[in-house]
Amino acid sequence: MESPDRKVLRILHFFSPKQGVRTIKLRYLGHAAFELELDYCRRIVFDPYESGSNDGALAYGPISGPYDIAVISHDHPDHRFEGVVSQAAAVWDGAGETEIEGVRITSIPTFHDETEGSERGTNLISIVEADGVRVAHLGDLGHMITKTDVPALEGVDVMIIPVGGHFTIDAATAKAIVGEFSPKIVVPMHYKAEKCGFPIAPVDDFTMLMGAFDMAGGSELDLAADALPAGQKVTILDPAL
Repeated sequence: MESPDRKVLRILHFFSPKQGVRTIKLRYLGHAAFELELDYCRRIVFDPYESGSNDGALAYGPISGPYDIAVISHDHPDHRFEGVVSQAAAVWDGAGETEIEGVRITSIPTFHDETEGSERGTNLISIVEADGVRVAHLGDLGHMITKTDVPALEGVDVMIIPVGGHFTIDAATAKAIVGEFSPKIVVPMHYKAEKCGFPIAPVDDFTMLMGAFDMAGGSELDLAADALPAGQKVTILDPAL
């Protein structure tokens, strides 16, 4: 696949690497926006949406910054709100690899549709590695991928995957991708919900196909390299906003 034309890393200031706590917290903000909180309250945000965008269809509450790193899959307003991105100390929105003060990010170009981007453009899958845990955010992936396409995804600890269809892969394709890459924890995103008026499917379509799943009963999930599940686990997080 061809890389996107842009590869941008904008750093306003660095945060200092710290030693100590090795548990990180994954927080679901809503839609496709997630936050990783590392030790000493360092924060990474994936795909921050603009609250009220798409003519009010995206009604999740506003996201609060600033963040140490913003990781962006593409430029649509439900995935990149400049009011949040512009406040981040570092912004990663291009294909390739970087390391920012101990946080390694690998972003792989894919497409937002099944026609090599002709309908909705390109998309980045990003893998963030921090404190020994690898978290993959698939953005608005619009087509099936295999180990040959994205070998870096095999065996990631956490896979955050769109499941709603229409604008992204649907539940059946999401299940096939999970089976292809065998992540330890699967967290669905980008599905129909009370605060999302997009013409997409609810998360139930995905969970019915997957069978066993856990309702977290909240928006947060604690992750530690030495406390990951032995088998695969599908976890549904409640949006925080």
